[in-house]
Amino acid sequence: MGGHARRLPFPGSEYVLTHSDVWSLQRLPRQIVVVGGAATGCQLASCFAAFGAHVRVLEVAPRILTVEDEAVSHGVARAFQRHGITVITNIGGVQRIEQQEGALRLFYLFEGEVRQLTTEAVVMAVGWTGNVEALNLAAANVQSERGYIVVDDFLQTSAPHIFAAGDITGRMMLVQSAMMEGALAAGNAILGSKRASGHGIVPHGGFTDPEYGSVGLTEERARATHDCAVVVVPYAVLDRALVDGHREGFCKLIASKETHRILGAHILGEQALEILQLVATCMAADMAVEQLGEMELAYPTFTAIVAIAARRLSRELGIIPLAPQGLIPGR
Repeated sequence: MGGHARRLPFPGSEYVLTHSDVWSLQRLPRQIVVVGGAATGCQLASCFAAFGAHVRVLEVAPRILTVEDEAVSHGVARAFQRHGITVITNIGGVQRIEQQEGALRLFYLFEGEVRQLTTEAVVMAVGWTGNVEALNLAAANVQSERGYIVVDDFLQTSAPHIFAAGDITGRMMLVQSAMMEGALAAGNAILGSKRASGHGIVPHGGFTDPEYGSVGLTEERARATHDCAVVVVPYAVLDRALVDGHREGFCKLIASKETHRILGAHILGEQALEILQLVATCMAADMAVEQLGEMELAYPTFTAIVAIAARRLSRELGIIPLAPQGLIPGR
C-alpha cells in the first residue's frame, strides 16, 4: 500500500483509531466520534450510523466535503442530520483525549472555548500520507517532500532510473488514478514511452447514504473561470427513483455558454457514481451538451437523469428553442 492514515500528535492520541483499525473491531461501539469530514470521514460516519451507532463528526472547515460542490456538501449534511448524525463544523482542533471509567472524553476547541464529548470510540480521518519512512530514499537519491515522493509529469523521481506511482506521490489519492499511474510509470520506465500523467477528467465520490459523485469543476470554480450555465434536476422527476423509493438527490450539470462543453457534473443520490461515469465519458469524448441530451437512454433508469439535465441545459443555452407562449396548446 502506498500510503497510510495520518495521525495527529496530541495528548491521548494513543486512544484514537483510524479507518484501518476499524476492520479489527470486535464489536460495534454505541457512540463514535469521527474527526474529519472529508470523504473518508463521511463514509465512516455513514457506515457506523447504518449499523446503529450514535455518530458525531468534527470538522475544522465551515462545511464537510469541502472539495466537493457546495450542493453536494450541503446535501450530504442534511442527509446526515436525518439519519441522526451530528455534524460540528468550524472547530479549532482536538485538544486532548482522556480515558475515564471505560469511556473516552474528547476535548476540542470551538469559538475559543474548550468543549468535550463523551464517547466509546474516536476515529481519525484527517488525511493520508505516503509510506516513505522505511524506504531509505536518500540511499537511492530519491527526493521526498512532506511525506511523499517527488515525481515529474512522467512519474520519474529525482533518480532517473526510478519511477513512482499512486498514493506515495501524493498527486491523486484515488485507486483508479493509482492504477493508471502504475501502468504509465511502467511504460515510461521500461519502454521509454514518455507518456504524461495528467488526471484531467477523474470521476470520484463517496459511498455515503446517499452516495455522491463529482467530475470536473464545481459551480463556484466554473463561474469564476467561465461564462457558464447550470441546471439542477431533482431525483423526484425520475420514475425509477419513485419506484425504488430513492427520491432523495439531484443531478447538477455545468456547461460553457461559449463551447457547450460540459465543465462539471455533481450527483447526489442512489447510484450516483454509476451515473457519473456516463458524464465523465462524454467529457473525455469532448461531446457537446446537446449531443448528450439527444441520447435515448434506457427507461426506467437512474442514469436517464443525465439526459434530462442535458436537455434542460440545452434550453438554458438557447440550443433548444422554447415555443412562443401563444403556440403552446391550451394557452
